[in-house]
Amino acid sequence: MNLEYLSDVELLENFMPKETAMNILHEYSNIYNVVNCATEKQLKAFKGITAMRAKKILCIRELVSRMQREKQKQLKIITTPRSVIEYFSFLEDKDKEEFWVMMLNTKNGVIGSKCVSVGTLNMALAQPREMFNVAVRHMASSIIVAHNHPSGDCTPSMEDIAVTKNIIKAGKLLQIECLDHIIIGRQKSISLKQEGVIR
Repeated sequence: MNLEYLSDVELLENFMPKETAMNILHEYSNIYNVVNCATEKQLKAFKGITAMRAKKILCIRELVSRMQREKQKQLKIITTPRSVIEYFSFLEDKDKEEFWVMMLNTKNGVIGSKCVSVGTLNMALAQPREMFNVAVRHMASSIIVAHNHPSGDCTPSMEDIAVTKNIIKAGKLLQIECLDHIIIGRQKSISLKQEGVIR
C-alpha cells in the first residue's frame, strides 16, 4: 500500500473510528494541528478516542520530535542559510516566540545551540548580553541567531531588524561575528543575511 496517497481521514482511521477522524479534522482543520497541537485531554474529549488511542497519537508527536532533535545532532558544518533553517525547523510548531543562539567555531562547525529567551505569543524579549553570554562561555568564534513567528508570517518586524543590528554591533566589540539571523515561519522561513539586513 502506498500510504502517500491516503487522505488525512484514511490515515487517522488507523488510530480511531472514521467518524471520529472526520470530527477531529473538522475541529482542528488539518492533520498537522491534530498531531502537533491537540493535548491529551483535548483528544480524549472526542467520542471514539480512548486513552490508548490518545497515547498512540502522542507517541507519533514524540517520534517526530526525536527525529528533529537527531537531525540537529547530525548537522556538523554550516554551509548555507538553508541548512540553518532546517536545523531550527522545530520552531515552526511553537505557540510562543523562542530566541535561539547557534554557536560556531572558526571553521563554521556547530558547537551547539541554546534557547536564550521565551517570549509571549508575538514577542521574544531577547537581549544581546544573553546571547553573547552563552557564546563566550562556549568559546564560540561566531554565532547565528534564530527565532520563530508563531503567527506563521516570517516577515521581519522593525524590532527584529533593530535587535539584529544591536547583536551585530555587540558582536564586533566582543570579536564574535553574527553571521545570520533566521526567522522561522509556518510556510516559509527567511535569512536576514539573504535579505540584506546583515552585510
